[in-house]
Amino acid sequence: MSTRAWFAVFATLLGTATPSSAQISEDARQTSDSRIAAVNVALGALTAGTLSAARHKSFWKGFARGGAGGAVVYAGKRLIGEGNPSSWWAGRQLAALGSSEVANAAEGLPFLQRIVIPIGPVRLHVDRLAKRKVTPKLDLSSTIATVIIASRDRTRLAINESLATGAIVFVVPETSGTVGTHTAGVVSLSELVPDGKFPPLPTKRGVISHELIHAVQYDFVFTAWSDVMQHAIGKRFPAVGLVNRYVDVNLTLPLQLGVNSLIDYHDRPWETEALSIAKQ
Repeated sequence: MSTRAWFAVFATLLGTATPSSAQISEDARQTSDSRIAAVNVALGALTAGTLSAARHKSFWKGFARGGAGGAVVYAGKRLIGEGNPSSWWAGRQLAALGSSEVANAAEGLPFLQRIVIPIGPVRLHVDRLAKRKVTPKLDLSSTIATVIIASRDRTRLAINESLATGAIVFVVPETSGTVGTHTAGVVSLSELVPDGKFPPLPTKRGVISHELIHAVQYDFVFTAWSDVMQHAIGKRFPAVGLVNRYVDVNLTLPLQLGVNSLIDYHDRPWETEALSIAKQ
């Protein structure tokens, strides 16, 4: 199969399964802030506690630290929900700190020893106790998604929105009633999304907030799950560790594809969260 064909397959999978779209839906379910906060705390706590126990360390210590990290992730999402450029950038990076602390708790490391800062297709790995404090790595999935989306006809890079969010943002032709999508940290906006109020469609700021919350969800799974798995694999297989020095591979991507394909759009809890926080 040619490289272009592989790109097409990858784009189809990510475009129909992994990304979540801010679609027009009058019956879209929303939920309370307190419930969303509780789920984020529980997810962080159970992630860190379970992985700590798998390493034969204290479940409860990991549980407590992971819960605190999950609360910070929620706070970052709430900032994004404010819907302005300063809160977009700050919210995603605040959530990244929370996700990083969940990973630190899972691996039994000191408080925020390792931090992962996502900026476009690059993830900056900061280790305050290492000789080399900052290591940039390429997010493979995000890079591929960027190339695929950029190669489509009538697609253009939204420079202002990209700078405001810290994510790659494209403006794409509207073809299916979808006003926005998120794919592996890359946001796409329909060319029809209005800058101001227009009742039939959500505003550009609302769509960006929605999709950026999905980017935070992507960051959490990548940092708290995939990165922890990569560290463990790298210790056992040094050759894998060499690759990990330069490239981040999201090992949970097949799981995300499978789960998205099994659950209807309106029943996905991550959509409910994004719709509720972005107030669309």
